[in-house]
Amino acid sequence: MLKKVLIFHFFILVLRVLYVLFRDIDLSPEEAQYWLWSKFLDLSYYSKPPLIAYLNFLSTSILGDTEIGVRINAIILGFFIAIITYVFSKELFKDEKVAFFNSVFIYAVPAYDIASVIFLTDTPLAFFYLLLSYLFYKSVKENKPYLWIMTGISAGLAFLSKYSAVFFFPVAIVYLTIFSKETFKNRWFYLSILIAGIFTIPVIYWNFNNDFVSFKHVEKLSGAEGSFSINLKHFGDYILGQVGINSLFLTPFFVYSLYKTFKDKDERFIYLSLSPIVVFTFFGFMALKKNVEANWPAFGYSTLYILTGYYIYTRFLKVALIPMGLSILSILILFYTPILDSLGLTKILPPKIDPTKRLVGWSEMASFVSDLKKHYPKSFVFSDSYHISSEMSFYMEGKPFVYCVRIDRRMNQWDLWEGLEKYENKGYYGIYVADHQINEKVKSGFESVEKHYTYRVKYRGEFVKDYYIYVLKNYKKLNEDPITTY
Repeated sequence: MLKKVLIFHFFILVLRVLYVLFRDIDLSPEEAQYWLWSKFLDLSYYSKPPLIAYLNFLSTSILGDTEIGVRINAIILGFFIAIITYVFSKELFKDEKVAFFNSVFIYAVPAYDIASVIFLTDTPLAFFYLLLSYLFYKSVKENKPYLWIMTGISAGLAFLSKYSAVFFFPVAIVYLTIFSKETFKNRWFYLSILIAGIFTIPVIYWNFNNDFVSFKHVEKLSGAEGSFSINLKHFGDYILGQVGINSLFLTPFFVYSLYKTFKDKDERFIYLSLSPIVVFTFFGFMALKKNVEANWPAFGYSTLYILTGYYIYTRFLKVALIPMGLSILSILILFYTPILDSLGLTKILPPKIDPTKRLVGWSEMASFVSDLKKHYPKSFVFSDSYHISSEMSFYMEGKPFVYCVRIDRRMNQWDLWEGLEKYENKGYYGIYVADHQINEKVKSGFESVEKHYTYRVKYRGEFVKDYYIYVLKNYKKLNEDPITTY
């Protein structure tokens, strides 16, 4: 059976590679940023731990600084997520058919499919968090030293993927308190924690040398600073976001599975439900105060998919086939939204609200800026948006470093890299690219505005975004804002 499972999921891997090679979309701004990090390898970075930069460094060293060079990481990790789902399910249910179904069921979940193509920190986190969930469960049941060691390593790698990995700790404590108190007396359990802790040392050391900016950033994102006030709009958006990434068609099955778990009180099912409940509750509480991005809790749902897949396969497979089919259809449309225009269904998802519009226009605009820069050899390119700086760095000819000045924005990774000081009062032109018109703060750093252009991004037959490009003469000095927010 395992051979058939591997062949099936490898076939999907090949399809994803072909999609990346032939679908006319660009890297997302965050993907481009993490690629740029790989050109400046470090022990950690402003907003995230370093693993994604290391993976990008390895993959682009082999495949070049290309879209497939970046996204091959997501594709490979997506393949292994499916395999671990199979192995973990087989371990839990002792049924190869259920295990195979579960490994296929995740293809009906938007969060998984997106993470298996778009390479963000959520992808390695989801992989190592699921691996950690499997290894920890197996370690508790079998108590073999090598399993505890692997558990510690997977926990450490999950942490190096994204700080959200720490949510597994309360999950583990709750599970052991209820079902395996004797594990608290097991020295191998504590050794696994020690091993995981070793992986945090480089990140802590880096933060010690950089004023703990990552901690300040996480504190800001969590809403820990300031007074608590309930915002029902943010909470409503959070609920809708979770329904969206997990599929509107499948949400009733997820809810039923959690309800049935606590009614049946099966240890295996309770373990599978702990991560999604802990993660969903934490971010839900956060959403009462501030905006929470839909993808933030996604890593915690992998065991929920295993739980729900089991209930679907064993109790109401025939009933679930249509919702699963509709979910897969909606994912296919999301991955190629122009098909809606071909079918005369543009109004279902107009280009203006199409989420994939953020993935188009970058390479063409970068080509325009590259041609413009050729007319000004003594020039540099900059923005005040790290999204734009990242995309221009990736797609411009020669892949130059594009600066990101601190004007009307919070701190970001660029504030830890070199700035514009070396260009001051040396007759350099600046090419400024922004999603808004130039302000006086930027103008004041130059002698004059020599030229300006409006670059309009067209997608699916409509203009979806405008960018403003300025050629600024004779750079003097730009007085950037002080760092006041993270």
